[in-house]
Amino acid sequence: MHIAKFLLGLFVCSAIFHGQSSAEEPVAVFTLEQAIAAAREKSPMLNSAALGIEEARHRKEAARTDFLPKLSTDYAYTRLNEPPEMRVPPSDAFPKGFKAAVGTDNIYKFRVGLVQPVFTGGVIINQYRLEKLGVDIAKVRKSLVNEDITLAVKVDYFNILKTEKMRDVAMQAVEQINSHEKQVRNFFKQEMVAKNELLEAQVRLAQAKQDMIRADNGVSVAKASFNTVLHQDVNTNVEVVDIVNATPVHATLQECQITALQNRPLVKEIDLTIQQAQRGVDLVKSSYLPKAYVVSNYNLQGDTPGVDGTKFQEPASWDVTLNMQWTFWEWGKSYHQVGESRIRLKRAEEAKKEVVDGINLEVKTDYLDTQETYKNIGVARDAIAQAEENFRIYKERFDQQMATTTDVLDAQTLLSHARTNYNNALCDYHIARARLERAIAQELH
Repeated sequence: MHIAKFLLGLFVCSAIFHGQSSAEEPVAVFTLEQAIAAAREKSPMLNSAALGIEEARHRKEAARTDFLPKLSTDYAYTRLNEPPEMRVPPSDAFPKGFKAAVGTDNIYKFRVGLVQPVFTGGVIINQYRLEKLGVDIAKVRKSLVNEDITLAVKVDYFNILKTEKMRDVAMQAVEQINSHEKQVRNFFKQEMVAKNELLEAQVRLAQAKQDMIRADNGVSVAKASFNTVLHQDVNTNVEVVDIVNATPVHATLQECQITALQNRPLVKEIDLTIQQAQRGVDLVKSSYLPKAYVVSNYNLQGDTPGVDGTKFQEPASWDVTLNMQWTFWEWGKSYHQVGESRIRLKRAEEAKKEVVDGINLEVKTDYLDTQETYKNIGVARDAIAQAEENFRIYKERFDQQMATTTDVLDAQTLLSHARTNYNNALCDYHIARARLERAIAQELH
């Protein structure tokens, strides 16, 4: 008796404190769409994925510049041990020969050069295509993050509704058992029932209140998890709009599997990875071919830092060169690099088979879970009606002294279980449906 009173007082104080806290704190109410939008807006992972796209775009643009001419410049100073000379050996015209200076011992040079690729065997174009595929992969990875965020929000959203409904069931149990305890106490005072029946009712009431406290704590934990997914203060007072209703999935398993293979970003990512591997083979093959460049220079030279010429030469000169390079023998290096790239391609193709098998299994599992939980809703709904009727009958029998307190309390327990099973089936169906939607990368209608 004292334990029951203590727990009742604790429950009342907790409820009063919770009510005061809720009244003081502003409540943030979310629809499912608002919650998903808020999670995406603040998600560090999504922001990182968006930065990954920008990073890949910079790499692509950097690769594009290789098509264009490169400009460079340099400035150099050289000090010779002696000025360069031209020596003429003795001859009939110059019996003693002679020597004459043809330059200075101080040389300053300034150069502006231009290099334009003409033919690179496909190196530049294939490198550019590789980086362009990198942008597409970065976009797909952002879609993957979006999918994960959406699923996480849906799971926590429906978990809040699930725990709130469990709390409602616990509250109904407390009310029903409390009402019955009052009736048993009244019968006990009239010496119509034994004391052990009153004690049994009081113990069951204490247990129901403990269940109520646990259920209330479950709601708080679910909301904290929801706040974490939304990347806001874990203690934020939030509420979610109840959208729990049961609409069946009309698509067949085969249709879901086909849709998944068409829509899943994971499949798109592996396809792009295969394309990258193919480009990698082409890129390495380009080492078999020669390369040609046009090189042009504008030169200034002098014996002073101003490179304004010398008494021996004009300051300015220019040149244009067609430079061709061909490394045709490296002891099989290119052959092995091509072989490595081809193996990388085969590995990517084998990985796709694994991904496809995994997706088909995931879709089937989620589809069957969705079907199972949907069927459970109808079964649990019927069970509630039966449990309510059973509880009503035992209550009437108890009023007529034709049933015991144990009979009534057992009937109430069955009713609470039926209500809990129904609410769980309803919310679990929405969670299973959310997983199926992620598995096929498409909303179900």
